[in-house]
Amino acid sequence: MGREIIWQIESNYALVSCINNGRGIIVEKEIAPKDVNITNISWVNEVSIFFREKLSKLGVPLASPYLCFEKDGKAIQQSPYVGLDIEKIFQGGKAELLIIEKMLTAMKGVLEQKTPEVGIDARLSNFCIGPNNEIYYVDTFPPLVKYGEKYIVHFPNPTNQKTIQEELKRKFDPMGILRRFRFAILEQNVGFTENDILCCIHNALGYELAAKAKNFFTTFLDHLEVNDAFDQLNLNDPDGIRELALKLIPSNGDRKIFLKEIFNLSSNFCPYNLTKKERMDKIKILMQAQICV
Repeated sequence: MGREIIWQIESNYALVSCINNGRGIIVEKEIAPKDVNITNISWVNEVSIFFREKLSKLGVPLASPYLCFEKDGKAIQQSPYVGLDIEKIFQGGKAELLIIEKMLTAMKGVLEQKTPEVGIDARLSNFCIGPNNEIYYVDTFPPLVKYGEKYIVHFPNPTNQKTIQEELKRKFDPMGILRRFRFAILEQNVGFTENDILCCIHNALGYELAAKAKNFFTTFLDHLEVNDAFDQLNLNDPDGIRELALKLIPSNGDRKIFLKEIFNLSSNFCPYNLTKKERMDKIKILMQAQICV
């Protein structure tokens, strides 16, 4: 029996295909087609395996078995299909606080590292729920890990140390991870509040981390009056930009398009050929349009 493609998604880092190969349903990723070549295929797969081993040791549940191999000059990674991603579940009207608690429990080992050497990207689409309601972390590329003496924070990995340090704060530091997790939940617009998220952190991770998160969350721009927050917008704080944008955007059909544009413009890895000033000007124009609505 041949391979039947059930669905296919192209992301910034991979061409992802869900395939019925005649023996079962698998997910196959062609890693970063624009950036992977014969000079780095082996490295891409080696670091991916290393990252997964580190995550597993920290108790993060992963789809298994996971195969990494080279094919026709491409880096291919395969795993079993384990279920719908949580963003789709939330968008399908089945959002539950218990799911949030399970996701936090899945990340517990990463969040409790004394010296963070393993990061995690806590977007809802990076987690899936299996048939028995198990949680799996499924987005293990690009790796977020200390590999040798170097931290891998992106692919291709930045060489600018300032950018690397900013990404470490966002993706390796427990408060940075929880900040991105908070945004990922509020972005879904399913009725959950910051207090709901803090209760989940308390239930899954304990009082101390929840109290620290609560104090940290109060420092965000979306806790300020809009005009005061607007004056503090800065590309050194991409999460602050996105959080304020989320506060401004109404619940309509333009929401996703608006947030995606803000995300791209504020990213340390902005895909547009713009200066920092041009990016900031565009962000302010987009936000001012929402303030004036």
